[in-house]
Amino acid sequence: MANFKVFSEVPSQLLTQVSQTTAASLLTTAQNLTAASLLTTAQNLTAASLLTTAQNLTAASLLTTAQNLTAASLLTTAQNLTAASLLTTLGDRTVVDLSTPVTSAVVTYAGAATLTAISLSEVTFTVYNASTTAGASAALYLSADGTNFSPDPTSTTQTIAAGAQYFFSPGHFVKYMEVMYAALTAGITASLTIYTQAHV
Repeated sequence: MANFKVFSEVPSQLLTQVSQTTAASLLTTAQNLTAASLLTTAQNLTAASLLTTAQNLTAASLLTTAQNLTAASLLTTAQNLTAASLLTTLGDRTVVDLSTPVTSAVVTYAGAATLTAISLSEVTFTVYNASTTAGASAALYLSADGTNFSPDPTSTTQTIAAGAQYFFSPGHFVKYMEVMYAALTAGITASLTIYTQAHV
């Protein structure tokens, strides 16, 4: 039989129950669960297993999605970026940094390397005339399909003197961009360096 008093003279005795439960046992449930077992579910899951889902996923698998993505793949975007590229993109933006030397002795425009800019947010082309005396002209052309190029309507053809440079920034977002260049005077060779710099 339980032995208790309705009024206890000793305050510490107020920590006990009718069944003379100890203060420590108050940490357990009515089924006499231990303090450690309180970390488990009604299905007697271990503390470690609480990291798993109802489908018995492992702790590692909780890093995956319902499509069974691997932990590594969670670091990728829908465009399948690698873990390394995400670190580059987030910490130190992925960049394009190219220089293309070209020459021209004719006044007919020719194109430098075409830039595919669909994944880029900022693009600048710099045309530097490395000639000592010859002038050159340059213009920025845009294309949606890589075949049909037209001058960027927000910029104009630029005359670039020897030793000078000009910066082109596209005024429209399209997939393909290209700097067109030519000599200012036929028969006088202009030596140019076209810099392409961009980031995501």
